[in-house]
Amino acid sequence: MIHENGSHATELSSVKVVSRQSSVRSIKQKRMSVLDNVFFCALLCVIGGVATASQGAINANLGRYTGQGLSSTVVFCMGAVTSCIYFLIEVRGRPPANLSLMVTKAPWWAWTGGVLGACFVIITILSVPRLGSGTTTAIIISSKLVFSCIIDHFSMFGIPYRKYTIWRLLATVGLIGCVAVIAKF
Repeated sequence: MIHENGSHATELSSVKVVSRQSSVRSIKQKRMSVLDNVFFCALLCVIGGVATASQGAINANLGRYTGQGLSSTVVFCMGAVTSCIYFLIEVRGRPPANLSLMVTKAPWWAWTGGVLGACFVIITILSVPRLGSGTTTAIIISSKLVFSCIIDHFSMFGIPYRKYTIWRLLATVGLIGCVAVIAKF
């Protein structure tokens, strides 16, 4: 029953606020627990691999119609829009209050990702028509894996140390062999 002073209505509205906040926390915790799942992350990596392999062929095809430079520009404009949408979802439409402080604390090399991404897109646009999607992707993935192991071994870019073992070396040799077979046949 609502009192004349409205205290009951205030209690109800505060209960609603608390329940909304707790439901947001539980959703965030569920989301974090899903991302902590190794199999889910592996599935995301498989999807990323399919996307990366498709991207080279798709970008090269767009390059035939628009030219290589415009193709790269279109790809990055679409990527920027997609990234902005993801950012807005991640922060729920409100950037963090300490965003400017976080931005200024980033090391200089943290800002080179976009340049490296542009190099990747341009390289695939140029290489796929000449080498084919399979060979281009095999070379790129193999070089990514080898350099990723080097990054792990030397703890580059703030990545935790992981030794470049004999097993990783043997896998590297196997990768190079796989690239040779894919390129040849």
